[in-house]
Amino acid sequence: MASSELRKRANWQTISGALALATEELFKISLQNALDSVYPNQFLVERHPKEFKDIYSTFPLSKETREKIYDVDVTAKKANGKPKYKWGISMDFAIRNLANGKVLFGEIKRQDGWVETTNMHAGRGNAHERSCKYFTPGLINIIRKTGGISDEILPFWIVIVGDITRDPRRNREIAYWFQGYEKNYYMWRDTEDVGDMLDFFENNLLPYLL
Repeated sequence: MASSELRKRANWQTISGALALATEELFKISLQNALDSVYPNQFLVERHPKEFKDIYSTFPLSKETREKIYDVDVTAKKANGKPKYKWGISMDFAIRNLANGKVLFGEIKRQDGWVETTNMHAGRGNAHERSCKYFTPGLINIIRKTGGISDEILPFWIVIVGDITRDPRRNREIAYWFQGYEKNYYMWRDTEDVGDMLDFFENNLLPYLL
C-alpha cells in the first residue's frame, strides 16, 4: 500500500527555506530531513560518495592488452604518497542506511527539452544518454556489491530534472530503457514539489534500503 509518511512528517519550514538552493542541495536537505523525521539517526544522505573514485585506474588489464596500448604504472605514487593516477566515477548522491549498511547510489541529471515553447532540437543534449553507463555489467556489479541492494531492482536511482521531463521524445526513450525497472528513475518535473519526490522514494525505493 502506498504511503506518504515521509511527506507527512517532514519539517516543511526547513524544506521551504531550502527551495532557493541548487536542485542537488534541495534534494539532499529534503530527503535527509524527511528520513530523520521517521527514522531518527538511521539514514545519511551524502553528496558525491567516494566509493568508486578509482575503479577504472585500479582495474587490471591483461598483459596482452597492456603490450598493445600506451600504458602507465597505475601503482605510481606522488611525492606525498598519494596515487599519481586515479580515475573512476563520481555519483551525485548516496542514501545510506547506517543500521544495516545498505546504500542506494544515484545521479541527478538536468537537461533541456522539447516543450510548448521550444522545438524538437531543444532536447538534443545527452545528459540522459550518459546515465546509460550505469546499465553496463561492470558498473551494475560494483554498485550492487557495494550498496547491497536486492537484484529485484537496479542498484541505482536516476533523478531527472529540467524540460527533458516533459519532452515527448526523451520521455519515450527513457521509459523504453527502463522497462521493468520503472522504480529506478524519477521525472522530477516540478522541483518545488518536494512531496512528490518523497512519495516516489518512499513507495518505490525505501523498502529496498530497510
